[in-house]
Amino acid sequence: MSAWPEQGDRSRLFLLGLGTWLPTSRETVRNAVEAGSYDPQRADKDDFTSVAVEPAAFPAEMGVTAARRALEGVDVDTVDWLAWTSIHRHGHTTLWPPASFAHHELQLSSAALAFSLSQGCNAAFVAMRIAADHLRLHPRSAALIIGADRFGGSLFKRWSSDSGTVFGDAASAVVLAPRPGPLEILHLDVEQGSELERLYRFEQPSEENGQEPGRDYDVSSAKRAYLRQYGDDRIRSVFAQALGSLRSRLLARFPLLERPARFVVYPNVGRGISASVYEDIFGGLAEANCWEYGRSIGHTGVSDQILALSDLVERKVLSVGDRVLLIGAGNGLSVAVMLVEVRSCNSGAF
Repeated sequence: MSAWPEQGDRSRLFLLGLGTWLPTSRETVRNAVEAGSYDPQRADKDDFTSVAVEPAAFPAEMGVTAARRALEGVDVDTVDWLAWTSIHRHGHTTLWPPASFAHHELQLSSAALAFSLSQGCNAAFVAMRIAADHLRLHPRSAALIIGADRFGGSLFKRWSSDSGTVFGDAASAVVLAPRPGPLEILHLDVEQGSELERLYRFEQPSEENGQEPGRDYDVSSAKRAYLRQYGDDRIRSVFAQALGSLRSRLLARFPLLERPARFVVYPNVGRGISASVYEDIFGGLAEANCWEYGRSIGHTGVSDQILALSDLVERKVLSVGDRVLLIGAGNGLSVAVMLVEVRSCNSGAF
């Protein structure tokens, strides 16, 4: 899949609305370390301060609420495409489709497509990239992408099931359309490094059983097994190649070295990963990053970047003409880059 827009394509794509669900409750790193939930050496390296914790609501409720906020001021009858994204359980039976729940709750047309997309933490960017092609062919339509994850209330351990990051609860939603809105998507690109899919799985599949109920969530052990066999250098090499390809295609269209973006948003992974992977490649393309915000809420699965963009909008730190660079990454490996530009600061949707 090529970058959007393709060379010579005169289509334009806008964000008509943003919506988020971010709980006010926080669990601090200090408390997690004192409770024995978070290794103190990891805490020093990762550099988080806290994670967002949703004590009651489940992802379906969180995501639909975020979607309603994103749809404020948007004609819901124009929404004919809905993608639900997540990386964790939704709290209901395995066969239950949250995209259909959102479709029903938001009262979309029966002709509107609704589906769930699983592509790790990069799923929202993948969904937006697919939506761009749909909207090119349907210029009167709008697309809705929802993301929601809650890591409490499950056997997943937000402080230790994965290495290099800790997990917070949140939801996000965006409305895309090929007609003018407050934010224009100038560039959207996705790249694969699928050699790293084995980083997130054990060598052999296993049957479900009651003896190891948390095995499916033991990402750290799967990663350690990969590192023993292939080493850390291989991971960094594949990451650097995939992210470097994104950077090259981005700079071929936008001279960000000469005119940097106002902000860059990375995935909310620990500083030990971000500093040596994302910042090395994209740090020179923006004046500032959003780590202070990210380190206070944790890695929220599919919602990190939209949460940070919404935070910038809500704090009114962006002006017309400002650009924000969003970097996405998910297990697979799937990585993405999106460049947006502020067109208006007066929309009711923002």
